[in-house]
Amino acid sequence: MNILEHYFTNKTRPAPFYYGWMVVFASFLCHMFIFGVPTVMLPLLYGPMTDQFGWNRSDVTILASVKFISGAFAAFFIGEFIQRFGVRLTAFLTSMLVGLTMIGFIFIDKLWHLGVIGFFLGVGSISLVITVKVIVSRWFQGRLGLALGLALLGTSAAGSTLTFVMEPLLVEYGWRTTVAILSAGIWFIALPFFMFIAREFPENMGLKTEGTEDSKNKTIKDLPQQFLDFAATVKGTTFIAMSVGVFLIGFVDQGLLQHTVEFLDKDAGLGRDLARYGFSLLMTISLFGKVCFGWIFDKLAIKGVIICYLSIGLGALLAFPVGSMETLLFFCIARGISHGGTIVDVPYLCRQAFGPAILARTIGTMTMILSAGFALGPYVIGQIYETSGSYDNAFYLCILLSLIAAASLMWVKPEYRTWLKNQEQQD
Repeated sequence: MNILEHYFTNKTRPAPFYYGWMVVFASFLCHMFIFGVPTVMLPLLYGPMTDQFGWNRSDVTILASVKFISGAFAAFFIGEFIQRFGVRLTAFLTSMLVGLTMIGFIFIDKLWHLGVIGFFLGVGSISLVITVKVIVSRWFQGRLGLALGLALLGTSAAGSTLTFVMEPLLVEYGWRTTVAILSAGIWFIALPFFMFIAREFPENMGLKTEGTEDSKNKTIKDLPQQFLDFAATVKGTTFIAMSVGVFLIGFVDQGLLQHTVEFLDKDAGLGRDLARYGFSLLMTISLFGKVCFGWIFDKLAIKGVIICYLSIGLGALLAFPVGSMETLLFFCIARGISHGGTIVDVPYLCRQAFGPAILARTIGTMTMILSAGFALGPYVIGQIYETSGSYDNAFYLCILLSLIAAASLMWVKPEYRTWLKNQEQQD
């Protein structure tokens, strides 16, 4: 037991706040530097890569597509790895992999190198996201949406600051060295903090899951069979409907995000500076989107996620008129708020529908499906642009898919949440 654990579990005086919030803070740092920075930096690299090598937009977005494809495959296995070896070892290994891959950007000079780099970046960063989702979902129940929203602010925090940090580095050192420099956040901040603070379960410190009382804090042995059988879970209507919604919304969200800077710069005619400022504003607003939607999820459950998915379609709709500061502002607000909710949805849905016993497996599998959408979206939208010379058809497609994703959640039932409430009433 280190000094921090002793302080929060000392029986002679009450702790100032629940230790789970420390886990949330450590998770936020990991999410920011190990997932957020590698994800947000990609749209800012496409322009310099295109200018240097003459690659087109669908070429450079191969980096994002391979990243998310490899992440999807990794997600299928990482849930079982976490179940066996724990979140701390998983966080350590994934941090090392992402950090070394970012240094590897120094050696990119051929198109196929993007695929190699994207592969390792995807395996490491998506695995880290699952790790964060699992550990926060283990520590929280009553305010799970809020806790996830705060822990997963990393992408938004990176997006709101990275454009200002990255642009001077790009000018001074070039895009290869800039990415290698950005890996310092992993080595000196994220990994040390997480290893010092994070603990696998509240029970490891003699604490209970937030939002439960003694009589309600059922152990895994007390859960009905339906919350223990992963094979049966993936065959159920709830899992299938959730998979459809998550895949489609992943397609739309990352498809739009990865093309945002190039769209604002060249197609909307706003120029590089205003495009990157707009992107930064979008990501800053998504900070509030994550927290707000986390709170909404806690209040409205599945209905809150449906609202989130519909707002993503609204963001795509507001891309059409962008061409001035006013229309850019409306677009950034709509996209920022809606983007904020998308990364919170998977762990929230899995916890409320399937419970904590098989959480690593359900989150891992659902993140694999989400990542498949992430991978396909940027590439398909790039191909639509190359074929038509415009993003209009891609935006129409995104609006349609957002509506279908929202509709699919009508068949998702928060079965664990309902069961837990029934137990509370009986107690």
